[in-house]
Amino acid sequence: MNHDTFSPQRFGLYVRQYAGENWKKLTQMAATIIGIMIIMAAIMPVINDSYRFPSLEHDAMWDKETSMFWAVLDLFIIVAAGTMFVSMGSKAGRISILSTPASNLEKFLTCFLFYGVAVYILFFAGMIIADYLRVWTAPLYASEGTKIEPLPLSYFFSFGYKNDYMAIAGNHGDKIIKLMHLFAFSSLLILQSFFALASTIWPKNGRLRGALSGICIFIGICILMSISFKIMMSSGSFNPIKYDFKNIDDDMFITVGYIVSIAITIGTYLLAYLRFKEMESIERW
Repeated sequence: MNHDTFSPQRFGLYVRQYAGENWKKLTQMAATIIGIMIIMAAIMPVINDSYRFPSLEHDAMWDKETSMFWAVLDLFIIVAAGTMFVSMGSKAGRISILSTPASNLEKFLTCFLFYGVAVYILFFAGMIIADYLRVWTAPLYASEGTKIEPLPLSYFFSFGYKNDYMAIAGNHGDKIIKLMHLFAFSSLLILQSFFALASTIWPKNGRLRGALSGICIFIGICILMSISFKIMMSSGSFNPIKYDFKNIDDDMFITVGYIVSIAITIGTYLLAYLRFKEMESIERW
């Protein structure tokens, strides 16, 4: 068998086999994600006393839930990606995967499907369940006249920007949202691919070592950026020596940002796949 081939039928069979062999672990992951979100959404209004005073503008929990859910999404993406290839951390696990009649590409995509794609589905399912449970239980302790409504996805994806603010900000507000989308989505994609790579390098503790190596890389990038700014800026001022990029507008900047982010993500996943192929070789047992 060509280890880089892809057969949809064989891939489907392996996905079902993988789900059958790991259903307990996958169920625990799903229950943990949804459970944590339900608990946080339920206790946060009580801890913050968000419904003590009536709010007629919008639900007082929308802003807090938006920040909380985005933080939880980042956390779960990192944790799931860091455990993507944890089954390869033991000799028995490597033998089991190696003996499976599927190509390396199909095995890699199967792990990515459960730990890289399904985690988003679980997150949004958990967010909706947790938010509606908050709405149903909040009247038990909220003040009379308090506005209690489910969190709209449009509000979540606008990072808590109010409609009236956006009406005042106009195009400037739209640009802010686009820039925040660029930062949020690019960070998610790059972090996910980075921790997937870390999971292939350190299958047993990819989350911890990935986090430590990520911090070191971040510090190194900050140092390089600081040195670059000192080289590019005029001495004693913040004026660039050269203005090569002064004509790039916001839309072009955002487009370039997405292109760079996607390129980094694809390149990191490619490295992860190459490393995954190495992990199956007999010499590494």
